[in-house]
Amino acid sequence: MTERPTEPQVPRIPGYLLDPRPVVLIGTLAWTIALLAMMLMDEVDMRAVILCAVGVGVGAIGTLVYALQRRAVLRGSAGAQVGLDFDHT
Repeated sequence: MTERPTEPQVPRIPGYLLDPRPVVLIGTLAWTIALLAMMLMDEVDMRAVILCAVGVGVGAIGTLVYALQRRAVLRGSAGAQVGLDFDHT
């Protein structure tokens, strides 16, 4: 009999790489700083201000969606997103 080769074990991804909060918060903070810098400039293209404001808005919406999904997972809602793991180690 020939043995089937075993599949290699995939290592677990460290918890700090699975947590989206730092990425969302740093991105939103960067857009906020850029927006403030644009607003303090004397002459600025209004499209740049709008772009920065949209970046802040997208970050805020992302934070809100994450918070709502996390709350749903923690209370055990059946409609909660699958795969949100909060045991980051």
